[in-house]
Amino acid sequence: MSERPYHKSLRLQNFTAFQDVTFEFVPGVNAFVGENGTGKTHVMKALYAWQLAKSREDLDLPIRQVLGETFQTQDPIQLTRLGVGDSTVAHMSGAYSSYTWEYHLNPVASPDSYLSRKYTEKVTRPVFIPAIDMMGHTRRFVEAYDEVRLDFDRTCRDIVNLMALERKNGKSTGSPFEDALVSLLGGELERDNEGRFYLVTKIGRLPMPLIGEGLRKIATLVQLQRNGWLTEGTTLFWDEPEVNLNPILMDEVIGALLALTRTGVQVFLATHSYVILKELDLQARKEDDVRYFGFQRSDAGTTVTATDDFALLEPNSILEQYDSLYDRELTRATGRNRNGERVR
Repeated sequence: MSERPYHKSLRLQNFTAFQDVTFEFVPGVNAFVGENGTGKTHVMKALYAWQLAKSREDLDLPIRQVLGETFQTQDPIQLTRLGVGDSTVAHMSGAYSSYTWEYHLNPVASPDSYLSRKYTEKVTRPVFIPAIDMMGHTRRFVEAYDEVRLDFDRTCRDIVNLMALERKNGKSTGSPFEDALVSLLGGELERDNEGRFYLVTKIGRLPMPLIGEGLRKIATLVQLQRNGWLTEGTTLFWDEPEVNLNPILMDEVIGALLALTRTGVQVFLATHSYVILKELDLQARKEDDVRYFGFQRSDAGTTVTATDDFALLEPNSILEQYDSLYDRELTRATGRNRNGERVR
């Protein structure tokens, strides 16, 4: 390929919350904004499932199995949009670099016909950081998941596996991304023979369950970088990075993610945080690619709008709520609204 690979587009038809929607992505940061239940995480999981099935760096999995495990459903047919009829086919298609791909979920066809694809090239293994912290739950987790089928979705299993698994091309030797985050940890990461991580500081060696969850998220990023999983051509999906992360750390985290995209990593974020979005808006350079996607419910399924200018993002439920808080505070303090009108 003449350019580094990245997701260029995605179309979803009759898939979970979507009737028919198309996304055009940028190779940098793609930020998803919307109310709960509008399908932000579903878009990331759909892309992740296809890319993981196609990466085949350590295993060869059928995409139907990966899709079911990623969405934590026994039958992927359940991903067909509700209310459209039992015989409706759910379609997914997209463009990755200069190639196209597609697959469909057909409730009346045999399992072998679930996948129809044009993409035949091997792709880079993706990384998905779920909203739930896994750095504090790594000991024997992968083994238990594979043997017992724990009630976690596949992204939880995969992130624990990648934190322990060094990529074939070796560990990272450091980067601006890594350097920006290591200083926040205040110590060094270690891992024992049972898979548990520790943070070694000046005051001692602390097991990760004793470390704040926000710092554990940062430690996850550092470990992924050191194991070689965040390199040029990689896709990083991060669901709700603000969970358990104090806003005072968000400027460093966003700065590190932007530094990561400058090394050739495509990033997808689903967030409810105004601070995360505003840090992206303020820190992005002219040469950085950042696109915002607004998700909104409708009778015809979730609709999506996109803009490269955060100020123009509509709908923006986060900013609308902050405006509401400002109006209520102003009214309480002055007895007037923002137009100067007296409010009783």
